[in-house]
Amino acid sequence: MTAAALILVVAPDMDFRRSLEFALETDGFTVESHRQIEAAFASPRAGRAACAVVDDSAVTDWKAMAAAIRLFGKPLILLQDRVRAIPDLPLTTALTMPFLGAPLTDAVRRAMTVPNHT
Repeated sequence: MTAAALILVVAPDMDFRRSLEFALETDGFTVESHRQIEAAFASPRAGRAACAVVDDSAVTDWKAMAAAIRLFGKPLILLQDRVRAIPDLPLTTALTMPFLGAPLTDAVRRAMTVPNHT
């Protein structure tokens, strides 16, 4: 199941984005990565994605983010470098440091068990 699962990754920082790609691909996921949330959710492959992994530094407007997640309709894992208050976002799980390796792939697998809301 996970070998073919497509995960959207969003992180403005190229090095961090590549680290996320590597961690997920090493665990058998297919990854499509973007610098911006809008580009990721507008991607032709977004509809086939099992979930999205988003660095919180990519979020510039939390209200727009909530609307984008609703339209995306898939689980989202929000990566935070520190615990902070965020608005209640639909289908979203927050994951704080450290999140590379097992914490990330475990969160992705749990997210994929959420019923499809599209």
